[in-house]
Amino acid sequence: MIDFKSLSSGQRFALNVFVPLLYFFPLAVVYFSPKNFGFGRPELVPIALGLGGVGLGIWISGMVSLGKSLAVLPGTDALKTGGVYKFFRHPIYVGINLTLFGLLSACGSVFGMVYLALVVIPLNVYRAREEEKALLKKFGDSYLDYRKTTLF
Repeated sequence: MIDFKSLSSGQRFALNVFVPLLYFFPLAVVYFSPKNFGFGRPELVPIALGLGGVGLGIWISGMVSLGKSLAVLPGTDALKTGGVYKFFRHPIYVGINLTLFGLLSACGSVFGMVYLALVVIPLNVYRAREEEKALLKKFGDSYLDYRKTTLF
């Protein structure tokens, strides 16, 4: 486990820039690559875009719910349990994954899907675990009770 509090301000800044770039990278590659919309099944494109739109809605709702507590690195002063956090403990990660899955599927990007499976999803699972450790340490039983009532 990385002790994020022990990182220098420069290291924290670098992580705050680097981690979001990991989400942007596959979109940039896909944008400039040839497309095989819906993996050769054009009727799947609207479904994939719809899924991406749902993911984007969950992602934005999570960010709005966090407000000033939004940060790339784990740590918070309050346990958020309202809004979309009533259903998901990590709506931003769920939203990111759904958004990228939908967009990459709509574009028919094998590279993007592999990147999602090998980089983005593991990164989000790792980040969620680190956040859960920090929240459990800070909020104890309150967090355990909350965790029992929500999905990922």
